Amino acid sequence: MIKKVLVTLLVTVDTEDEEICPTGDPLIENVVINVLDDEFFTDPVEEICTSHISDYIEHSKRTEKRIEDLYHD
Repeated sequence: MIKKVLVTLLVTVDTEDEEICPTGDPLIENVVINVLDDEFFTDPVEEICTSHISDYIEHSKRTEKRIEDLYHD
């Protein structure tokens, strides 16, 4: 049986590390996003929402909407 699970992570990003975050934007380049972009995982993994921790409330609303959209697809 295949099930989908939602995993929430808090990632600390050194924006001065040119290997992990060459653009300095932790929302588009961090260890988690980089692994997803490199298609490291053999099972389907999808980014649902990425935001700064200070934007948690807005992030949670967007995440809820995205999950609803996925659930009804």
